[in-house]
Amino acid sequence: MPHDPKDYESAHLPDQTGFVWDFSGGRLVITGLCPACSGETRHPVPRRITPGAVTKGGGGASPDDEQVPGAVFMQCRCRRSHPGDTRETGGCGAKWTAVRQTGAGS
Repeated sequence: MPHDPKDYESAHLPDQTGFVWDFSGGRLVITGLCPACSGETRHPVPRRITPGAVTKGGGGASPDDEQVPGAVFMQCRCRRSHPGDTRETGGCGAKWTAVRQTGAGS
């Protein structure tokens, strides 16, 4: 689907699925296409240190399903131009909650 250079608009969209939840770099990064403009967006999720989250010894283990959030608030961060983005923040202004689907690729 090609990018839609729609005008910038701060808009809240319904919950969305279909994003890739990637843990390969030791940090959760959610990627996919913006549901409003179809621009590629990448959202690194901030790490939160909680008691028991850091283990001693070997590491490199993937987080188990109990440690992975089921939903994350996102906003379009595509690097495409959108008319009306006077603050030049990037993206089209769309905001949504990405909901993690169970199974492969999620």
